[in-house]
Amino acid sequence: MEIVAGGDGPLQAKDVARALGLDPVPTKVEPVRGKLRKLAERGWITRTPAGRYLPR
Repeated sequence: MEIVAGGDGPLQAKDVARALGLDPVPTKVEPVRGKLRKLAERGWITRTPAGRYLPR
């Protein structure tokens, strides 16, 4: 959540994975995307229709 909150704008899951020090490859990005979706479902962050994430 800190990464999304500290972003300059809407972030993709790939951007969050890079900020976590992970390689931007699908096997590393997909788990991050899943966690971001769960946070969005719970209302902690916002997911745009384009699949980018913003702070609430």
